[in-house]
Amino acid sequence: MGLSVALVGMGRIGKVHLPALSAARGAEVVGVYDLNMQLARDRAEAANVPRVFASWDEVLNDPDVQCVGVLLPHDAHAPYTIEALQAGKHVVCEKPLAPTLAECDRMLAAAASSGRKLFPVHNRVYSPAVEKMREIVQQDGIGEIFLAQTNGFEAPPTVQTWLATPRGGGGVLMSQAVHPMYVLRWLLGDIARVSCLFGDRKVVDMSAEDHAVVLLKFASGIAAEMTCTFGVAHGPLDHSITLHGRDGYLELSRQRLQAIAPRLFGDTELHEIPLTETGANAAFGRMWEDYARGILENMPTRQTGEDGKRAVEIVQAAYRSNATGRTIDLPLGVD
Repeated sequence: MGLSVALVGMGRIGKVHLPALSAARGAEVVGVYDLNMQLARDRAEAANVPRVFASWDEVLNDPDVQCVGVLLPHDAHAPYTIEALQAGKHVVCEKPLAPTLAECDRMLAAAASSGRKLFPVHNRVYSPAVEKMREIVQQDGIGEIFLAQTNGFEAPPTVQTWLATPRGGGGVLMSQAVHPMYVLRWLLGDIARVSCLFGDRKVVDMSAEDHAVVLLKFASGIAAEMTCTFGVAHGPLDHSITLHGRDGYLELSRQRLQAIAPRLFGDTELHEIPLTETGANAAFGRMWEDYARGILENMPTRQTGEDGKRAVEIVQAAYRSNATGRTIDLPLGVD
């Protein structure tokens, strides 16, 4: 038997986790919980999950639950995670780990004091395409990297009611751009400086920011530019990452990985790099398998709770930069 997991929160992202976790090796869904009991029952029935918990306390008090997946609005991450850890459960918490660094620190402290593990849902570092990018970077396949670019283009329907608020969702930076932030950190190393600005033309009905441009400088000297928005009314919706090296470039866009890399291919033509798998389930499933091994076998994992905090730190630095008009150095003090 593998890691027994209860998933808490059966909204849109819960619907993604259920099939991925159900198919993951070394882990199984033993039950789900949501304040909307009918939604929880519907999700459980569709995924052949054996149990719907009647309350949060029932999840906490069940000795058969080893791990809790916290799949809730962002402002609920810290309280639910801390209660689960204090009840002796391991926790896999959706990104961002929490809206603030202070909350992240309390979550990490609860994990340390309970002797349990805390992981962030940083699913994109488990994408076969991102894994391949890292492999090429580490083998110096495009030469010394000097510039990275990311785009996150989503449409207004992405913004659910809870996502539209600064605490519940946190805006496009906390909700969307945190993904390429943790991916770039995994690919290229620690970030030293952050600057950011929001435009003044709101295009989405939300109180938090709906578009932003972020500039990053890595400790290695690499520069990066990030553009993100929820406001694309017409046109391509995409999440892309481009890395420029002294001897080529890599681009991941629409689940396709392409490169010009003479060191890899012996020419200066554009090549598409074949991928073993694509789609969200592949990355989420790999993530759950890694975290299950980390818990059951005490193995090192690709991401840790500390990585979750570092991603939040980058977002918070971006907010400070936009508010002050200044470039912000990392690490930050506690907010």
